[in-house]
Amino acid sequence: MVLAAMLVALGATAQDTELIKARSEFHREHSKRVPMVREGMKEAPQTKMTGANSTASTLPADRWFPGEWEEVQAIVVTWPYLSMPADWESMSDYYYWQAMPVFSGYGDLYKYVNGRGWTNQGFGPIDQIPYCIGETMDESDDYAEDRAYTSVFAYLIDAIRQGGAEPWVRVTHLSDSVYIHRHMNYLGLDTTGIKWIEGFGDAFWFRDCGPICFYYGEGDTVGMLDFQYYGGRAIDDSLPQIIQAQKNIPLWTTSIEWEGGNCIVDGDGMVMSSEEIYNSNGDTRGQILWAGPNTAPTRYESKAALSQQRVRDSLAYLMGPRGVKILPRFQYDGGTGHVDLYADMLDENQFVFSKFPENYSRWTDYSTAARNIDSICSWTSTFGNLFRSDYIPFPSMDDGSNFASQSVYTNYTRTYSNHTFVNNVIVQPCFSEVVDGMPTASWDSANIEVIKAAYPGYEIYPIDVRSFDGSGGAIHCITKQIPAENPIRILHASIRGRHEELRSENAVVSARISNRSGVAEAKVRYRVAEGEWQEVAMQQGGDGDWTAEIPTTGIGGDDVVVSYYITATSNNGKSIDKPYTAKTGGAYRFGWGESAGVEVADAEEGFGQFYPNPATARANMEIDLGDRGTYKVYIIDAAGRCVHNSTLQAAGRICYTVDTSRLPSGLYMVVFDNGSERVSRKLVKN
Repeated sequence: MVLAAMLVALGATAQDTELIKARSEFHREHSKRVPMVREGMKEAPQTKMTGANSTASTLPADRWFPGEWEEVQAIVVTWPYLSMPADWESMSDYYYWQAMPVFSGYGDLYKYVNGRGWTNQGFGPIDQIPYCIGETMDESDDYAEDRAYTSVFAYLIDAIRQGGAEPWVRVTHLSDSVYIHRHMNYLGLDTTGIKWIEGFGDAFWFRDCGPICFYYGEGDTVGMLDFQYYGGRAIDDSLPQIIQAQKNIPLWTTSIEWEGGNCIVDGDGMVMSSEEIYNSNGDTRGQILWAGPNTAPTRYESKAALSQQRVRDSLAYLMGPRGVKILPRFQYDGGTGHVDLYADMLDENQFVFSKFPENYSRWTDYSTAARNIDSICSWTSTFGNLFRSDYIPFPSMDDGSNFASQSVYTNYTRTYSNHTFVNNVIVQPCFSEVVDGMPTASWDSANIEVIKAAYPGYEIYPIDVRSFDGSGGAIHCITKQIPAENPIRILHASIRGRHEELRSENAVVSARISNRSGVAEAKVRYRVAEGEWQEVAMQQGGDGDWTAEIPTTGIGGDDVVVSYYITATSNNGKSIDKPYTAKTGGAYRFGWGESAGVEVADAEEGFGQFYPNPATARANMEIDLGDRGTYKVYIIDAAGRCVHNSTLQAAGRICYTVDTSRLPSGLYMVVFDNGSERVSRKLVKN
């Protein structure tokens, strides 16, 4: 493909600022996270278009899905492209044309007509041109927004490299890599180590259309599970097949429609999503189909509408044997309803949430977020403990002010939660110009400091994503992790916070550790305050369980903080720390006295169990509240919905009663929360 001369000319002949702006707006509008529905298209009989792949019914039984904080070998991204009629090089007025991809090499053609804007000129062959500095744009002020937009992808690739992973960058033609190298060199970024994936694309929301990866078999082989993607983006729906063909990773497919941004897994069999998955599987309109240029026109594939129970059962089989959690969706998030706009997991024990400011309390999504967070905090981890929670701030307008309303926020959909783990790096959205590794707006940089505290030990790589405002996503949405080969898996119920009992008994550290070659040794490294690191060997028990004791009884003192982490080495020579950022400040911390923080060990003390349980009309619980103060009480159903909330104000020993007569039959969690302690109890209604 001859690009350079024509593309430089394309930029050089762009004299009409309004036309440049119109082209940019056209591209942004058609590249939003949720594609526009193609009106007037009929549905066609169902046809599988997934190629020679295995279906979900043949998935290996011994599979597990790692959490996003686990080690990765690569991150899949794309480069943004400008789509044009295939014969654009021979067109005298090519600058007035654009195309929207529909199938590989074909799409809808549009021409800009003065006074009418972009008008559809039919369907035909297309080509794609990398949107690059010095190629499809020049350095004039007219292209400032476009340069900011494309630079997000350039800095993203650089951040992936800094995290020690390979950027796998999708390009339409391998020769396009020349122009991407030039663009990144213009920004002063290193381009070594980039790997290329060749194939056409629709947009760049690879979190949603990309596969969800897992490990399987005795060798912990990396596999991919491909869900159906939004109808209207058939090319991106084929991304997993492209990765399979060019990277030789085994692939399984399922007919469940689901986007990766609506998925959180805890690394040990629990999966979380929003009710948007019910909506996307409750209709009969599937992906766009086309038999070819000389036959039938495009059609939507007809699919079977699935009940909510069918969707839950499918997710339980595919990914969530320990639990499937479906939460109410947000309404003002750009249309996705995805959980990755406000929730994230630090590890298998802890969630991190975006916290709405109190002056948004009348927003619909404020209430939804509060209920969802209460639900999540009533769930238990793989170790049977309540999930811990932490919070990061909510972004502001450019001047640091709050959004005036939900409808105003919909034009921005800004969130700090939409970031991506790349080993010891978090690629972090921010909302002001980045200079010397930090955003320049004072409110923005202050929020990044809070984020650093919530994710201890991680290097934060901020990227200004204001050019994504209103699109429905940011960094997390345009990246897809590929897990590392030869993983050392460590699941650990971490000891954190205030534990007064450890003055008189040693801290027992236990973990489930495994590797395909076996585990040669595991150690706990610890230190008191900022003292020297010491270590104790962990002893192996059955089923991959390892334990050790930190000798806290010998420490002494009334105000003590202990930091610790686990390090493990496999028989094939690989070593890893838990947490991954242990050596850069991410070690777990616990202790006693004022410096240890909120007391968590005694949270369960004084709370009995419900009786009778199961209950018909009422259930009782004996509680010794002491002088703990006021509790909020939430009753959460099995779908994660808060069906009742109240306030408990009492002292000393009481009998707390739940009226179950009006509750439907089923399993509930009753959560007591006083701001520093959270206790949950299971309750079954007959």
